[in-house]
Amino acid sequence: MDITDAQLQGWIQAALFPLARIGGLLISAPVLGDKSSPGRVRLMLALALTLILAPLLPHTPPLAAFTAVWWLRMAQETLLGIMLGFVLKLVFEAVVLGGELIGNSMGLGFARMADPIRGTDAPVIGQFLHLIAMLLFLTLDGHLRLIELLATSFNVAPDASAVLGARSFEALANSGVSMFAGAVSLALPTMSALLLVNLAFGVMSRSAPTLNGLSVGFPLSLIAGMVLLRVDLPSLRHVFTNQLDQAWTFLSAMIGVGVAP
Repeated sequence: MDITDAQLQGWIQAALFPLARIGGLLISAPVLGDKSSPGRVRLMLALALTLILAPLLPHTPPLAAFTAVWWLRMAQETLLGIMLGFVLKLVFEAVVLGGELIGNSMGLGFARMADPIRGTDAPVIGQFLHLIAMLLFLTLDGHLRLIELLATSFNVAPDASAVLGARSFEALANSGVSMFAGAVSLALPTMSALLLVNLAFGVMSRSAPTLNGLSVGFPLSLIAGMVLLRVDLPSLRHVFTNQLDQAWTFLSAMIGVGVAP
């Protein structure tokens, strides 16, 4: 059996273009693309997803290999994958930001730890909430839903250039706005209660000037913050679930589905 150059280029293209989008997703996606995941594991996962999804994708006209158009298509597929994962990454960053706001209100703004998952230092409260968010993401089958959305993106937009437009970048910008709103909604109840605690301690300090603010105020704020965080912790699931629902909506708008998968 003779294999022509066009057939060979078509087979390579049918595997490389999906691999570029999947690889871009695994670069920026939470949990699956975290720095704590070994690179070999992510590579094997990308190859496995490509082997599963490539035979199910619609046929596209082959392009001349290693030309300018071919490299542009590879860059577009990678960019779309990175954008899909980045929207979900913002949800987890909102949780970390909310934890940092809570930690600052508790007086733990100086307490930071090396975070191997994010590749940087993070506040202790934010890192704690980030770990809980990862467990919630896996419990809610977020990783499976992400793979399902990835497969839908190939069926809706086999060519990434068809969806890389104003609509997709607008959805990406809206997801960034939602990140800050989610961080504030997560931290606001605890921050408001800690503000009342600090105001009450300020009144006590004015009525008793001999009261040492550092030796009494800091432990008081820390204990109150821990108690309030324990009381407010169940609401993290509701806030995180709402943020995930908005992220699925943004991702669906980005690929042109219109509704969440």
